Order: sequence, then C-alpha cells, then structure tokens
Amino acid sequence: MSSFPDDGLISLHPDGASEKQIIESLTALDLVELSKVKAQPQAFAISEFVPAGEVTLFTGAGSTGKSLLGQQLATAAAAGIGSLNLDIAKGPAIYLTCEDGPKQMHFRQEWLCKGLGIGMASLVGKLHLISRRGELSNELGVDDKGEGLITSSLFQRIERTIRETGARHVWLDNVAHLFAGNENDRGEVTRFVNLLNRLAGNTGAAIVLVGHPSKGDHTYSGSTAWLNAVRSQFVIEHDTETDVRTLTNPKANYAAKGQQRRFVWLDGVFVLEDDLPPDKAKALLDTAKAHSENEAFLQCLAELTRQRRAVSDSKNATNFAPKVFVRMNEGKPFGMQGMERALDRLYRLDRIEKAELWKGPDRKPVFGLREVREGSNSDCLASG
Repeated sequence: MSSFPDDGLISLHPDGASEKQIIESLTALDLVELSKVKAQPQAFAISEFVPAGEVTLFTGAGSTGKSLLGQQLATAAAAGIGSLNLDIAKGPAIYLTCEDGPKQMHFRQEWLCKGLGIGMASLVGKLHLISRRGELSNELGVDDKGEGLITSSLFQRIERTIRETGARHVWLDNVAHLFAGNENDRGEVTRFVNLLNRLAGNTGAAIVLVGHPSKGDHTYSGSTAWLNAVRSQFVIEHDTETDVRTLTNPKANYAAKGQQRRFVWLDGVFVLEDDLPPDKAKALLDTAKAHSENEAFLQCLAELTRQRRAVSDSKNATNFAPKVFVRMNEGKPFGMQGMERALDRLYRLDRIEKAELWKGPDRKPVFGLREVREGSNSDCLASG
C-alpha cells in the first residue's frame, strides 16, 4: 500500500503548521481528437540537417568555417534560395554572434551576397545580423540552484526579436558565450538546452546552437547531455591538405543519418565541389591527388621503418623508395611516377629526411629515409 495521501501531500509551514496541497494528475494526449487529424511528418528548416521548431547542435573545430557557413545559410533562407544542394525553407533569419564584430559581419556579408548573386538591400527585413561581441552579459540564463534556470534579459530580447521579425531560422554563435553554467554538469546543460527547446517550440523557429567540439572528438565539449538534449546535430570538418569541408549529421532523429555535403571556399562563399569552375575543379583534384600520393608514401615508409628495412632516395639503389613502395598495397595504386612525385614533394615540404636510422648487426650505422616528426632531430631512431 502506498504511504502517500490519496488526495495530496503534506507541506510544512515555517511555523510548523501543515497544509494539504492538491496534486493534479498529468494530462495525456487526447487520442480521440488526434484520430480525427492526419499526422504530419517533421518539417525541416534545412533539409536533413535542421528540423523546424527544434534546437540543433552545430559543432566543428576552430577555423573550420562554422560562422561563415551559418551566415551563408541564414542568408540563403532570407533570400529564399538553396545553397550547397540543401533545401532551405524560405523565411526571415537571425544570425547572432558573440565573436564577430559589425565590420567583420559586413565584410563577410558583402562577399556572400556577391557569391550568391543577391543584392544586400533586398535582404532588409528578412536577414537580421546581430553582433554581441564585447558585451559583458551574453548568458541566456542563470542556473539558480534549487530554483531552476532564470532567463536573462538577452534571452527575453531574443524571444521578442524572433516574434517581431517572424524569424524561421535562428543561429546562435556560440554556446561558450551564451551558456554561463558548468558544461560538465548534466543538470545545468539539460536545463539550458530545454530552455532553448521551449523557445523553439513556442515560436516555431529552428534554433541552431553553434559550439566547439572537445579535442579529438566531434561531439560537444563537456557533458554528453549536450547530445542527449538535442534531437539533431551536424558537424563540419576541414581537411587542411585539400581545403575540402565536409558536413555530416551524426545525430538525426527525424532524418536519415550519414548525410554528407562536400564543399570548398571560393571567393568568400562555400561552393559544392561539383559546382566549381573547371580550372578550380582541376586545381582541387590535383591537390587531392598530391595529398593521397604523399599519404601513401608516408604509410609505406612507416611500415618499412617498423620492419627495420631502410629505403633510399637514390634511383640507382636497389632499395630506391618508389621502386620498393609500388610493390606494396599502399603504394601500388599510384605507380612509380606517383611515388617519385611524392618523394620530391615531401622533401620540399620538410616532411622526410635522410638520416642514420639504427645500428646494424655489425654495429655499423644504417642510413635511409625517415619521416620528420615534430621535435625530431638527426639522432638515430634506435640502437642495438
């Protein structure tokens, strides 16, 4: 038998007197009413990546282009055009940043408008760029222990701006400035994300929360509650060797996971690889090919170094590196010319060097190629 009263609970007043509080039961969905209406699938503000009326977490390491991409997609939404082969719902957009000042936003917007073929003046009343750089009170809420989350004046101003502008897209860049709590406290993180979820639900706006991942990870730094609290997350990665960015959606409760877009920076705007002009596409292809050749060469070199088999940079040597590498699985696809190009290229990049590698069985030094690693010097790798 339950020990709880059947009609309420007892609370004590400071003076010791008790008062019975009536507890209301939870309200369930009305299935009769629901049966009269056809269920609708989740709408998307940005196809497959950003659901409407929800909070989405957007992460990427520093300098990957999160801010530029956010401002570009907000611009596309306001202009009613697609971008990066993404279907973007037309509607007013807010892009709020705590990191970039007005001059940087203006400079970026000018190039975006030029690249997207949009007149900047045509975006008046549709695109709302807001800089909070240098402001001292950018937190959206303060967690009052025991009392929950208390919304800040900035949160209330954002909500009012969404309602006044009718914004369907809201980008908040970034969470490090907007969240004042402990990122490792699951309770604080969940309350913060729920605050934004309520804002998204009440206004119907898609809210994209921009953040940095933890080192070596694609999720958000701190508590896993960040990912648990949102229904969608997408990630931008940057291959600095090829300059290719990749957008993926590792968490997508309303769409198929594994969606991908590959794009590059071109004259101030991100452009899909397939949409590059022929000369730019060829340059990108050449860069990617060179990178692949370099990586294959270094993989072969690492494997032979592990086996204590030295290779040479001399074409007349029986152990000429390219000649040896084309017989290996890693180097075979690139052929002799590809491995020779990598040898020359890696020397120019100071990625490889000729040095004493180890002592042979006769205690004589064995010389050959090795990869130059950070902090390395000309001392031998091993002895004995």
